Amino acid sequence: MIERARALVGHRVRVYRLNERMASNAKLEVRIVVHLAEYGPDTDPIHENSAKQNVLAAAEGDTAVAQQAWAEAGLPDSGSVTVRQLADALARLPQANG
Repeated sequence: MIERARALVGHRVRVYRLNERMASNAKLEVRIVVHLAEYGPDTDPIHENSAKQNVLAAAEGDTAVAQQAWAEAGLPDSGSVTVRQLADALARLPQANG
């Protein structure tokens, strides 16, 4: 299931999940994906603030690294971006390369 989900980055998906209590600690719950439905590539633009927050979070809060990935991907200083553009910026982050 995880490989299928990774192949769907940039697509619209619906995830059906269940919360189950852990056998080792009944106070904790884990999320279990029971079904994944794919609805094709996401074509809606992503607002600038959301896109930049996503890159910053993926860069683990390192502003310089996030800005470098944004610039290397050739994304605009302002305005919305596409899912493909955002994925390109995320792929340029150091941890994305191994």
